[in-house]
Amino acid sequence: MTFSEAVNHYTKLLRDSASFAEALSWTVIRPLDKSIALDAVAARLIGGGHPLLTESDDEFTEEAEFSEGYAVYMGRSGEAVMLVEPGGFSYASIPQVMAWLSQDAQVWHLSWNHTGSRVLEYAANGQRLARIPELDPHAIHGADPAALQEEAAALEETRNASWPVKKATAMAIIERRTGARLPMDWFDQPRLVAIVDPLINDECPPIGLEHYEPDMHVQLQSAPPEYRQAVLLQVIDVLVERFDLGLTAITRAVRVAHAGQPLDGALLEEVREEWVDLGARWAGRGYAVREEDENTWRRWVAVNAIRHSLRSLNEGASFFDGLTYARFALSENWPEIRAGIRGIIRDVSN
Repeated sequence: MTFSEAVNHYTKLLRDSASFAEALSWTVIRPLDKSIALDAVAARLIGGGHPLLTESDDEFTEEAEFSEGYAVYMGRSGEAVMLVEPGGFSYASIPQVMAWLSQDAQVWHLSWNHTGSRVLEYAANGQRLARIPELDPHAIHGADPAALQEEAAALEETRNASWPVKKATAMAIIERRTGARLPMDWFDQPRLVAIVDPLINDECPPIGLEHYEPDMHVQLQSAPPEYRQAVLLQVIDVLVERFDLGLTAITRAVRVAHAGQPLDGALLEEVREEWVDLGARWAGRGYAVREEDENTWRRWVAVNAIRHSLRSLNEGASFFDGLTYARFALSENWPEIRAGIRGIIRDVSN
């Protein structure tokens, strides 16, 4: 398909879809070598962690736009992976996130929303290289603006074009550079959705434990399941005691976990609701402001540490996002907890 045919396709898509025309965030990841699995892309979204993955349906689609955190819809187009955030306010375009997504890959991002903001961005090999704010070719900037010179020239040709040719041209640019196509019926079938938690601060820290405790992470990954479970249960108990978290659902869930029983979805949802209630002061902000109330912030992060540790226990203690959250919540007390974890790990070889 020629470039002009692609522009015509996206022009029709935007004219026929009121939701896409008003707001859209479209991110395409093109791997440099082999294809990337969707769950691996989801892990990259939070810096090596394990966001909740679910499959969308009509009911969930409506709910996701108003849920706490970010709902990132995922799909594949050839060798590329596409991320769509319907509201047009993009989590995937946060600089740190683009760096994570673009490891051994190219990442192209385009978004606009009801505020009038529009941007085309490009990243590769862990670095955001160039961006064109407002789709204005004269505003191009970044670490390597020359990387988008051809794209800027294509946008320049749309300066006097009628709506929505400029947006359609930007979409056609991404298709030409990645081979990915956003079809008319993209939302007509169930989609895998990554639910990203609200950020614990405005720095968008990675959630993968390997960023903070690389040796511990390796040791835990190689330890038998019973030792990983012991670590998670110990950290949960410490958090409950330190932060006075004897809340109704958490107490029930911890009791079930200590009994070695699986937690059902309804109980985990109740734990999530207790976490949401504790973070109500930051609802809608996208990230928490620690300085407003140190103790409230610590308790909120601690409950998320418990929540993710319980999720992991339900899945064979296979991931350690909860320990990253615990590290932030415990702060200066973390070395003491680290020593206890290392003690459990040492027992593996004895």
